[in-house]
Order: sequence, then structure tokens, then C-alpha cells
Amino acid sequence: MMNLSDNSDSEERFVQLFARNERQLRIFVRSMGLDWTAVDDVIQTVSLVMWRKWDEFEVGEDPEVDFLKWGRVIARFEVLKFRRKMARDRHVFDEDLMKKLAEATEASDANGNDHYREALAECLKKLPEKSNAMISAAYQGDRTIRELAGDIGKSATALYKVLDRIRKSLQSCIEARISATEGRGA
Repeated sequence: MMNLSDNSDSEERFVQLFARNERQLRIFVRSMGLDWTAVDDVIQTVSLVMWRKWDEFEVGEDPEVDFLKWGRVIARFEVLKFRRKMARDRHVFDEDLMKKLAEATEASDANGNDHYREALAECLKKLPEKSNAMISAAYQGDRTIRELAGDIGKSATALYKVLDRIRKSLQSCIEARISATEGRGA
């Protein structure tokens, strides 16, 4: 079980772990065939369940990996609950298919996520300094796009367009690197 001496440290640790893993949990839930609106609903429920059960979380050798695995187990159950509620909708996949999708995502994540991160890191290094600074400011800072746009003398719309071009460039670079890596059998 999660044992931290101070309750506020425990709460802070939960928030840190959840913040670092929320994106992967969202991707996992999305991989089970839900649309993004449903993903938002399910993730909200998942976060509440995880928070309520936080004192039951068992830390192993790697708390980051253990937290994500724990979150995926909870997410899978919450998706199944959500699916049962939506069972009358003809666009809902059956539970066997969802299980297969979840397993495929976990397997590909175990095999490919490191390749993706490595490719992203390399592609970020190749960006021009100005583009890299814009991406960093947009995704790592705590300022809004409107504030950032004002700082560089652009409209928010213009900055969104610039960021979109940079993201597309990064995506192409990442895909090329991953494709080259897979071609080498790595």
C-alpha cells in the first residue's frame, strides 16, 4: 500500500503521478473505441476512483509504471461500466473487442512508446531554435496562447497556425524516424 508519512505528501504524490500519466490513460481509454467526449467523462470518473482508492495503491520497483498499470485496470472497468450504460447505442463495441483493443494498446505501448519518445526528442532537437522555443512555451508553460501571441506580436490565430505547422513538421519527422527504426528491425 502507498505509505507516506505526511498526508499532504501523499496527496501531492497522487497529483504528480496522475498529471504525468493522464495523457497515457486518455490514450488507453480512447483505444477502446470511445469518442473524445466519452473519454473526458470516463477519465473524470477514473480520477475520482483512483483518488478514493489511493490508500490501496501498492508501490513496486517503479511507482510511475505501477501507477499507470493501476490506472489502466481502473480505466478498463470504468469503460466497461460506461459501455453498459450506453449499450443501446448501435455504435458501441462489444466487451470482447474492447478487451482486445486494450490489450493491443498495452502491447504496442510496451513495444513502441519508447521509440516514439526517442523520435520526438530527436525531432525537437532538429527544430529551429525559434520553433522549439514556441513549442516549449505553448506546451510547458503556464501561459495562454493569447498571452504568448501578445509577447511575440502575433494574433492568437496566427500563433495557432504557426504551432500547427510546427506540430505537422514534428509529426512527419517522428513518423519518418519510427519508420526508419522499424525498417532496421529495431
